[in-house]
Amino acid sequence: MKKMALLLVLMFCWAAADKAAGEEAAYVGVKKCKVCHIKIYQTWKETKHALAFDKLNEQEKQDAKCNECHVTGKDVTFPGIQCEACHGPGSKFTSATIMNKKKYEANPEGQRKMALEAGLVIAPNEASCKQCHNERSPHYNPFDFKARYEEINHKNK
Repeated sequence: MKKMALLLVLMFCWAAADKAAGEEAAYVGVKKCKVCHIKIYQTWKETKHALAFDKLNEQEKQDAKCNECHVTGKDVTFPGIQCEACHGPGSKFTSATIMNKKKYEANPEGQRKMALEAGLVIAPNEASCKQCHNERSPHYNPFDFKARYEEINHKNK
């Protein structure tokens, strides 16, 4: 009887892990990121990216086309251009197994590798930025990726 129960538990765990591995990553929001990255959050919250949704009028806030670029993950519950807009949806890489200060200090390369495998994007590239910074935008200004990236780069913060 115990063997049967153990077998059922193992099958359940395997099925749950297999299902989770096949699911797409979901957005978790800046509140989850700021727990560990408070200095970056403090500098981000006053940026144009953080305030992007606030710049829209009430009609624009209801417009899906505006929300493609003024919220994260096309979800108004994540207003502004939050961390995951550049670093990818965080549900898989923000787990305590991966985002763990003690584990990172003990094995930074191993933890970094796990985060990358779970979907973390270390730095945005020109193509990802130009999904919004392009001529389709009614507020378009010519976009110089190298110059603008330096404005948002928080590697040393």
